[in-house]
Amino acid sequence: MLSHITKGIVNEKHDYAINRTKYRLGNTDVIEILKVDGTVRGGPFVFQKNTDYRLGGSTLEWTRDGEKPDDRTPFFVNYRLDAPQGITDVNPGSVTRTVVESAAREIDYLYAQMDHVYNAGFIDTATGKSLDLVVSILGVTRKVAEPARGDVTFARVGEPKEVEVSREAHVYDTKEKYRLRDPMIKAVKKVEGTSGGVQTEFAQGKDYSISGSELSWLEGGRRPEKMFYLTYSKYEEIRIPVDTRVSTYSARAGNVKVFRTTREAALVRNAEGHWEADVPIEAMSPGKEGNVFAGSINVMPKPVMGIEYVINKKDILNGREAESDTELRERAKRALEMAGKATLNSLKAAVEGVKGVIGEVKVVDQPDGIPGIIKIIASGGDENEILRVIEDTRAAGVKVEFNRPATVPLDIRLTIFVVESVNRDEVRKEADAAIRQYIEALAIDDDVVLSRIIKSVLGVQGIRDVRDVTINDRSENIEVRFDEKGELRSLEIFVGD
Repeated sequence: MLSHITKGIVNEKHDYAINRTKYRLGNTDVIEILKVDGTVRGGPFVFQKNTDYRLGGSTLEWTRDGEKPDDRTPFFVNYRLDAPQGITDVNPGSVTRTVVESAAREIDYLYAQMDHVYNAGFIDTATGKSLDLVVSILGVTRKVAEPARGDVTFARVGEPKEVEVSREAHVYDTKEKYRLRDPMIKAVKKVEGTSGGVQTEFAQGKDYSISGSELSWLEGGRRPEKMFYLTYSKYEEIRIPVDTRVSTYSARAGNVKVFRTTREAALVRNAEGHWEADVPIEAMSPGKEGNVFAGSINVMPKPVMGIEYVINKKDILNGREAESDTELRERAKRALEMAGKATLNSLKAAVEGVKGVIGEVKVVDQPDGIPGIIKIIASGGDENEILRVIEDTRAAGVKVEFNRPATVPLDIRLTIFVVESVNRDEVRKEADAAIRQYIEALAIDDDVVLSRIIKSVLGVQGIRDVRDVTINDRSENIEVRFDEKGELRSLEIFVGD
């Protein structure tokens, strides 16, 4: 627009070469160079007429002693042509230039909006909400972010408090076994009732026995006539309410990851004699932000009465970000194939569309060489929903078998050597996290590669060498079948001297 008004040329680009002094301009009837700017010593610079350059006909010539652009950088020339002009003041800040540039900016913005509207109508160019609307025509919706889900263990070291239950009544109806109302029994102190018309206190081991929370009347022992009453001590019930919050620890509040329990539970004594309760949890923030490694969750912001500690014994790494534009486009493009119900891609797309399905879905045709058999392997998602979409999508006469990936347990051991100036424990923790991130990223059918483990560890600042790396006691890659997935079982990192 400025060129049209002034009958001149604005910002004509030329590339400077250090061994070249003359540059022919794009027009032959140049009468004056108004401005030349470019880059000098890495910064912007405006060159001076007759000091740095001069005009010779239609050629710009750099002077011998003047400033010149940096080698292989562009410079821009504004010049006036030999033609009738009504407006000549186009310097920055002038009324003419301000008005023209304001109008040009609005026109440019309008064209950008029109271009965006045009692109929003096509699956390959639409983005964000526009892409959601385009693919909705095919009945496809974007997968939302999924919070990380797993289990934590609430526990205490010592036994809970003791509570006494007095004269719990039971009706005797000639059965041999009776279950007490409370399963948390510690010891039965007294069983009494009427036997032979006489008030009787029955003897444990002679008249009855106790196993867990069950009373059994013994053969040959005395039996009550109608009612019997138990006095016993029990452990205080310690319950973890639903929506109890647990979190990781960090000195910075912004780095703390918070989770909530999704069902109520109570402490029970396990086979080892420990008082524990495994409770399902989910991250408060959806996406990978809630993923944590084993042992990271160890804080109860509001402690539960009777609980002494909480910890996650396994990695919780199934948080998933919302489906990206690229992933949504690819899935939508397979939507028409799904309608045909006759391709492997249609089955794959159908299963990938189930909420909660994690990672790539494997679809194998004729896994055992038998025609008409297809095997699908997928992680996550509701199994009944997956089976439903498979049934709705498969072609007639084709049998589809669905399986979860078999787990290949991985026991990894290695020795790291660190530079002297770093904290050995901190570096070891970073190496641990790097290996776990690599294993987490493995998809179904991905081999576990020894060199990838070494590379991930060497990427930790402060580690100078990695030796004695073994996977399942072997110094070689672990090959994984099409229906298997590697999962870390143990990780030992030694720090060498």
